Amino acid sequence: MIKNKFILGLFICCWLIAAPLIAGQESFYPAGVMDISDRGYEKAVIELLDKAQELILISMYIIKPAESAQHPINRLMKDLEEALDRGVEVTIFLNSKSAEPGQGKAFEALEAKGAKIYPITERYMLHDKMIIVDSRYVVIGSTNWSVSALKDNFESTVIINSPDLAKQCLARMKTIHLKGENLRGPPQISIKKIYPLPELIELPETLMNKRQYFPRMISKQDNRAMDLYLLLKAESLKRKEMEFQISLERFAYKLNMPVNWKAAALRRQVIKSLKKLKAKYGLIDVEFQHTHAAKIKLIDIQGKTFNLKREFFAPEFLAKQRLDKKFIMLIKAYLKAEGKDINNFTHVDLGKMFYVDRRTIGEGLK
Repeated sequence: MIKNKFILGLFICCWLIAAPLIAGQESFYPAGVMDISDRGYEKAVIELLDKAQELILISMYIIKPAESAQHPINRLMKDLEEALDRGVEVTIFLNSKSAEPGQGKAFEALEAKGAKIYPITERYMLHDKMIIVDSRYVVIGSTNWSVSALKDNFESTVIINSPDLAKQCLARMKTIHLKGENLRGPPQISIKKIYPLPELIELPETLMNKRQYFPRMISKQDNRAMDLYLLLKAESLKRKEMEFQISLERFAYKLNMPVNWKAAALRRQVIKSLKKLKAKYGLIDVEFQHTHAAKIKLIDIQGKTFNLKREFFAPEFLAKQRLDKKFIMLIKAYLKAEGKDINNFTHVDLGKMFYVDRRTIGEGLK
């Protein structure tokens, strides 16, 4: 009897503890989680930094680079330099209570390329070991950027794929006061807000049913021009602006150009495609402001539209698809908006409708 009462009491206690958590499930975010504890951390974080396209934010208790380029922390710092070269915004928050952070050549190199490095107020300890990438991935756990943490210690860390969690973490960083600030005043931190793409993206039907646009790109096998236009369209929707500035190198990586090319060669290829989109296809205006950037204005094409899922505009998706296959996907979406099915048309009919050779249709449908 006593044993049964004890078990019953234990069950009630557990329920009382768990009930508020169950009742408050709306505070939990759907997420994918990957364990990168111990020796898994370095490789996973390097891969994540290498794929960053928009934003890297680091909030770290300890970052200890050294002189050697092969030092593990210097390799991570080098990845941040490469991200800056691609046009990624890099922001680092450092603890300043126990030691003066942000000193040394590695930090100077980052600052020279445009990184923002913020020591926080000495009043409090920043004990984070957190990285946020592209307002989607959150790396969080016990791992500092030190040799002992990466090579010797037992450390627990995960990567969490959750835009909702990343948004909350970014909002938290805006509430932190920097070194030397008046704690009674508002924090002076400015972190770029990354807008996600909408679920469905509209394209003008004119791009498909006028010979001078996508059909001409198909006939000329101008895959890069089509991909670049689609990427610029996505960028415009992210920023909610028809006019915006881009990093030439960042768009080169989005276009899947060889990573071993020199920066100047990458920029030249993007410039060449931007000039085509303006002069040959009439889809953009472009102004080259300096060697690394361009100001883009998308031409506003009026008329009926058709929808594509946002996944179609992902750089990694575009890079994997053949040009004829992408065109078939566009045709299917176009016909669907018209209430029609691609299977009700012959290859010859589709070729005439969209100004391409019927063999192009056949290859794309394979």
